[in-house]
Amino acid sequence: MSTTDPAGTTGTKRLLFVISEREGGITPEWRNRYLEAEAQISSLTDAHVESRHYWAIEAPDADALVLSGSGEPWALHAPAALERFYDVLRSYDGPVLGICAGMQTLVRAAGGSIGPAGQSTHGFARVGIVDDSDLFAGCSPSIEVFQDHSYEVTDVPSGMRVLATSATCSVEAIAAGDRPWWGTQFHPEAWDREHPDGQAIIESFLRIADLTASDPR
Repeated sequence: MSTTDPAGTTGTKRLLFVISEREGGITPEWRNRYLEAEAQISSLTDAHVESRHYWAIEAPDADALVLSGSGEPWALHAPAALERFYDVLRSYDGPVLGICAGMQTLVRAAGGSIGPAGQSTHGFARVGIVDDSDLFAGCSPSIEVFQDHSYEVTDVPSGMRVLATSATCSVEAIAAGDRPWWGTQFHPEAWDREHPDGQAIIESFLRIADLTASDPR
């Protein structure tokens, strides 16, 4: 799951879509989900969007990162590969959006903890915004977004703000105070016509990262 830089992209801004799945752990279903997520994000930016596995990244050469969700339990990931990627993230100074397992990755890289969710969720559900100062600027106080997770944040690191919460998950979104990191436990990339709130959140991150498309699509 990686793409090469096509001819003619010199000088074009770059967004790296980081696949948070363990080495050898991608099923056909999840491969399709990653491709769909990358296509959704690509539709909202003029940047060149490239996919790469987290365990293969040495030093991101991109203007921003989006960390995907993951289909398998954290216990199946190689601890050394995760620790190495935490170091990569801590040394990267560009904007980062972590989605589901991607948010959990940011939390662990910042010294927080995760654990099994009190209630596994799947499908569109309501999330309440408690801080609309950046990622959720312009959003209504209650949004409907796609949920699909069995792990959640159990200890928010010092310096991180909780941006959103729900009836089934107390930490639905976070932001770091000392670096441009944001995360959502839900999947904003999984929007559709009946549930457009996720698109607004992706567009908000792209604005923060200065990667908004020049012509709305």
